[in-house]
Amino acid sequence: MLDNEYYEDDQTIFEESHLEGFTDWYKDSSESKIWQIDYIPKRIGPFLFSFDRKAIYNFWSDYPNKLTAEEKELFDKEFPEMAELK
Repeated sequence: MLDNEYYEDDQTIFEESHLEGFTDWYKDSSESKIWQIDYIPKRIGPFLFSFDRKAIYNFWSDYPNKLTAEEKELFDKEFPEMAELK
């Protein structure tokens, strides 16, 4: 798969991450601005996400302090349930 290709599974969109120890990137729909990624093997743990698939944020340690105002606004819109936890 080329770096800019993606494939869809229902509404979820996936794209290869090429990062050792991580799953592919995924997001809920083509309208979503935030990409998520998980450690392999997937286990209960950090909620990892990215806006550009370069910088990876951990919700529990990075939200909201390490996000820009625009990133926080996008996150709160796409993941309101998570935002309410902090």
